Amino acid sequence: MRTHTETEILDAVIVGGGAAGLSATLVLGRARRSVAVIDSGKPRNTPAAHMHGFLSRDGMAPGELLAVGRSELQTYGVEFKRDDVVDISWRGIEPGFVVELSGGTTLETRTVLVATGLRDSLPEIPGIQELWGKACSIARTAMRTRSATNRSAFSAATLARCHFTRRFYSDSGRRM
Repeated sequence: MRTHTETEILDAVIVGGGAAGLSATLVLGRARRSVAVIDSGKPRNTPAAHMHGFLSRDGMAPGELLAVGRSELQTYGVEFKRDDVVDISWRGIEPGFVVELSGGTTLETRTVLVATGLRDSLPEIPGIQELWGKACSIARTAMRTRSATNRSAFSAATLARCHFTRRFYSDSGRRM
């Protein structure tokens, strides 16, 4: 991992160190661009034990995918920062953007790529938070559906499965 100097203007700052952010970092890193990845360390799929539908990684834990990705990117001299972005402002052609982090660091960059992903807004169903990512998840089709309040819509089948699973584990005394 490299650390840029205080006066260096980076080619790109990527906000978000999930699969999308790391994929973009790979392309820029291979092109020998100076890149910093800013990641809060709170991925959406943290509760999930496994990923599915990801070629060559089906069944892998989400955290393992990110660790493998970061490891592969080390060879390209990419900088990683565990922090939150608090402000992005345009300062003209040079430097371009100024990215301020919650830890007090300021980065100057020509390009900002925001790859922060989604956040789930769970319905108020007792027990759903504990089962989320284990026995309950958003159906792929529901992820593309938005309600009038811009919240993810849950299919009836997904909610029924969550309720059934919660009752099953509650009634049996088993733990997830």
